[in-house]
Amino acid sequence: MRPVITVVLLTAALASAAAAPEGIGPFTPDEHTLLLARYDAGVDAEVAIADPRAQGQSLIREGLFTGAMHATKGWLTPEATVADIEAFPFFKPVTYARGNLNARSGCLEMFVNFEHLVNPEYFRRVMTWESGIYYGTGYVILALRPGEDRTLQLLVKSPDGGETTLSAPYPNDWNDQWHHIGFQWDAETYGLIIDGEVASLKPAVAEGMPAPDTRISIGAHMRGVNVANALIDELRISDVPRY
Repeated sequence: MRPVITVVLLTAALASAAAAPEGIGPFTPDEHTLLLARYDAGVDAEVAIADPRAQGQSLIREGLFTGAMHATKGWLTPEATVADIEAFPFFKPVTYARGNLNARSGCLEMFVNFEHLVNPEYFRRVMTWESGIYYGTGYVILALRPGEDRTLQLLVKSPDGGETTLSAPYPNDWNDQWHHIGFQWDAETYGLIIDGEVASLKPAVAEGMPAPDTRISIGAHMRGVNVANALIDELRISDVPRY
């Protein structure tokens, strides 16, 4: 039986690698890398300019490049259904220190495989942070917006009052597929990234991004709402736009 098992595992690994968008990832750290979390063995960042430790818990599952983080629900029992998870009163998303981000210029990107996209009534946050003296006066959110015309969205609100939304189609046939998503910014523009290309571009509403006052949450809002229910691999934050 051992040769058969070996062949099956090799085939699965090759299929997973083939699912990566051509020419993108796995990421290699360079002088512009502020944080890199590969999720091969845990949720802590392997490269970080601030605290590399993550807060929150997650299962490490088979991913695109070896392991992957199952966002926000890894600490529940395997028997929990999707309905159980959505009815649970609080989630503990994985978060990273806000010091791992340059608000003036940068890029935040990851590979995502969404699960259970069965007509959710709210959008699925993949990343969020809040900005401003009081929570909620400013924010940055990267999320899937379900609906008839499904879109990936970047929502930015400055504590000074400016706000904007960038959108790009997120086709139904992406279910159970790995895709590279993220966003980048400088003092003048924001860009929404899909599979290594800037899919939407808009003027900045702040000089760069609103600076985070909270930790950077991956897979849900830091208070546990709008859960992504996704596998996330190769999270990278840089101090320059890359695409």
